[in-house]
Amino acid sequence: MPKVCSHWRYARHFSPLTMHCNFPPERTMSPPLLTQHKVFQKEVNSIAVTQSDLLPGPLIPSLPPKISKPPGKVSRLKRGGYNLQETLGWTPLEYEEVRSFVIHLAREHLSVKKTWKSQLPENLKLVFQKAKQCYPILHDYDGDWVASDVLRVFLKNSSTRIN
Repeated sequence: MPKVCSHWRYARHFSPLTMHCNFPPERTMSPPLLTQHKVFQKEVNSIAVTQSDLLPGPLIPSLPPKISKPPGKVSRLKRGGYNLQETLGWTPLEYEEVRSFVIHLAREHLSVKKTWKSQLPENLKLVFQKAKQCYPILHDYDGDWVASDVLRVFLKNSSTRIN
């Protein structure tokens, strides 16, 4: 009991600040039954079903279609062409990495003082193969047009430079 002072008319009494509540223990809820799930009995029609009809056919994985080259020429924007980096939709880092590797292969296997049309087809195929080996994403594009466009721009610029 609190101490009563003589100068107070009323004795101060405070209830304890703690409150105890008893909660019932939690029940584990079982998942609800699937109301839309219904299992139908297999019906046998009058058509005779053979064992070969029940076996699945050969599974042929469907490959996604290859991405075709857009209309126009690369970097000829005012004449119906396209910007290669925007068309591919790659990140700038991915684009620059593939571009620099294709240019490295061009310097290694092609004559950079000649234009695209003057290059030997065997050397171009070699560059395409090595680019696809290092960057498998190039397999998604039809006819090696990505590496071809990078090479066309590079060879056009390098063949016109005066060394």
